[in-house]
Amino acid sequence: MAPLLRFESRGRFQAPPEVLWPLLADTPRLNQAIGLPPIDYTITPLATGGSHIEASIKVSGVTLARWVERPFLWREPYGYMANREFIGGPFASCTVGVELTAGAETEVLSYAEFQPRNKLGSAILLAGLGQRSVDKVIEQCRIFERYVEGKVRSPYPGLPRKRSALSRVEVLGQQLSTSAADERLVARLLEHVAGGRDDELIKMRPFDLADRWGADRRSVLALFLHATVAGLVTMSWDVLCPNCRVGKSGFAALRELEAQAHCQTCNISFDAEFDRLVEVRFSVAPAIRAVQDREFCIGGPMNTPHVVAQIPLGPGEVREIACQLKAGSYRARSPHAAVGPVFEVADAAPAGPLELTVTAAGIVCGNRGVQAGEARVVLQNDTDYDTAVAIEGYGWPDTVATAATVSTLPEFRDLFSSEVLAPGLQLGIRRLAFMFTDLTGSTALYQRVGQARAFRIVQEQFVVLLAAIEAHRGTVVKTIGDAVMATFETGADGLAAAVEIQRTIRALDLGDAADPARLVRVGLHQGPCVAVTLNGVLDYFGTTVNIASRVEHEAEGGDIVATVELCDPDDAKAVLSESGASLSPGVVRLRGIREPVQVVRIRVP
Repeated sequence: MAPLLRFESRGRFQAPPEVLWPLLADTPRLNQAIGLPPIDYTITPLATGGSHIEASIKVSGVTLARWVERPFLWREPYGYMANREFIGGPFASCTVGVELTAGAETEVLSYAEFQPRNKLGSAILLAGLGQRSVDKVIEQCRIFERYVEGKVRSPYPGLPRKRSALSRVEVLGQQLSTSAADERLVARLLEHVAGGRDDELIKMRPFDLADRWGADRRSVLALFLHATVAGLVTMSWDVLCPNCRVGKSGFAALRELEAQAHCQTCNISFDAEFDRLVEVRFSVAPAIRAVQDREFCIGGPMNTPHVVAQIPLGPGEVREIACQLKAGSYRARSPHAAVGPVFEVADAAPAGPLELTVTAAGIVCGNRGVQAGEARVVLQNDTDYDTAVAIEGYGWPDTVATAATVSTLPEFRDLFSSEVLAPGLQLGIRRLAFMFTDLTGSTALYQRVGQARAFRIVQEQFVVLLAAIEAHRGTVVKTIGDAVMATFETGADGLAAAVEIQRTIRALDLGDAADPARLVRVGLHQGPCVAVTLNGVLDYFGTTVNIASRVEHEAEGGDIVATVELCDPDDAKAVLSESGASLSPGVVRLRGIREPVQVVRIRVP
């Protein structure tokens, strides 16, 4: 075996490690920016948990390098390292990584250690390949610094951008401008599609783009729905793995979803939760631009940005590392352990290391309270096999446009009424808010004023209901005679819509036909439910829906009855406070519901 060869390159930068980290740790884009070719991966699940991953680089169908991909080690924002064991070829193994050291300036060290298999491997590296590989990383860091300083528009200006046929985009832009409300957002989307990089136009997340554009998230999501109908983009449904949070099996339609999904990388199966794991994404339409979906790295830190540290451990190995932990809830996870403990990080917690031990039964956490800031982490592997421990934020990101969120948009119901689940499939939703409304004494109204006049009154109240529901981020699921069933992502939105409904209804001029102050009653409740397909449309069932329907029957004409569960969150309390409504708490017995239900009767001034 030839001698080990190490190559290093260093640079100093004004930007702190926390600013450089998300750019340097974005290994797919970094690898592409420094000129590395795309990589093919083969993933094989292991009986002990996790997966065996082999990677290869091919040019014109010829394999130039093939290796076993080991889990990265990283510590946000101090650096990361990857080990690769080559299968054949001039190199036996290599270790590559970066280290960031804070000070008056941030020092970045890029290094690569190669174990040549023979003299040919040594000659290739010494001819310049080894040193160039680390120098390019530091050169890219200088571009990152200029980007942070606002001197360049993109951190990856060298990556190719292909413009699409502008005439076609302009035609679709005119169609979008007539259907979408905000022409500025239309212009931003057209600019993005026409000039974005390939990787920016595949599996686009509307909420990420909305945040980048400083726009309302639901407005951008609605724009993407219109853009799908116009033919600018295509829509797909991904099922996110609850561990790595990477999308699996992009489905072209909701009816292709199954109750369970599998992550080959994490080697776990899980329920496809409608409001958490099923995500809508969009890609540029092939007729607009031909883009290449290529992999440049699947194991780097920013592939799983919720993981603040990942530490590989050999059998019996003990290792101590340092990483930055902000206040909040975290989970320790390993692909070989079924149980992952949750621990809290707080400013007032006692100082001391976080102790984590991997056993065959799970991960044991020696202390559940850790002080925020730079934390020492002591890890021990008590098993007889290789493993890796991930320390990840326990909260779920709010940038995921879930199927449950999309289904609360009126545009989705209007434009994609054929998007339904497979017959018999039921997907769980952890929380959704429901509204039921009905006319007070509608039968008597028809008898008193006649069919024609009563029908006009019903239509007038429908106009008020639909406007208020859509104005407060909800959508009508169905109408049942004179009644309406609507759904909202949050209870606060449902309350705001209910308040507006009662205020607007009272302004109707109904003459002596009916008293508008007592015309409509409203019931609200939120909680878990299941999404199903019924009568060819997306619908919801479960105890939560039943309670919302029963609560509406407790309302009197002109008021709102909502459950305490819906009224208790801070955003709901804020809506009630701003409305100036009078609140009367109470307990009711609902037909078909075993336990008594706490409610609040809301009378809008």
